[in-house]
Amino acid sequence: MSEPPNPAPRSSAPGFLIASPRLDGSPFERAVVAMVHHDEEGAMGFIINKPLEIDFGSLIQSVNEEITPQLSPACFEMPVYFGGPVRIEQLWVMYRRLEVDNSEEAEQRRRLRRMRQRGDEDELTFNQGWYLAASGEIIEGFAQGMQAGDYRPFIGYAGWGPGQLEQEIEEGSWLLDDFHAESFFHTRFDAQWDEALARIGVNPTAFMMMARSGSA
Repeated sequence: MSEPPNPAPRSSAPGFLIASPRLDGSPFERAVVAMVHHDEEGAMGFIINKPLEIDFGSLIQSVNEEITPQLSPACFEMPVYFGGPVRIEQLWVMYRRLEVDNSEEAEQRRRLRRMRQRGDEDELTFNQGWYLAASGEIIEGFAQGMQAGDYRPFIGYAGWGPGQLEQEIEEGSWLLDDFHAESFFHTRFDAQWDEALARIGVNPTAFMMMARSGSA
């Protein structure tokens, strides 16, 4: 049996997409995208290095002024990130769930978790220990400090239709990298693109020069 003429590249999820200079001038300029889904029907991810000027706490208060219990002070220090140009009216939270202990605070978290375990589509597991939530109850739980784990809020997401991302990768718009949890949470947003390129052995300066000369 002959091979298909254009075999699809490996799935990008879970993993990172690194924007090439071909995407300069678009919403994906110098973007690093955490991919949560990729199959023959399309792909979905979130830009992790484009913070907006609003913090998580202020955004939650703007849509629910009477939220109880009150919001955690930490959520007012957490920026909301531009996840991509699709459904920019939707707030999402991507998080890494941690093991909990037997304290009273942990029991509150378990109760909250039991409340929203309804088997709906408001929470997606995309990597071991990693989740994506669109449920208001889960999102508010993070804002109130009642959810355990590292998290990041997003507005909008990056989406591709069937075959679209594969074509963009083939054209050189994206480079593939593995999913790196520590980079996700502990690398400054303005250093993530350079760091991601360095991880896969690409010199950012040389990469930009090649793009300007038309070689990338």
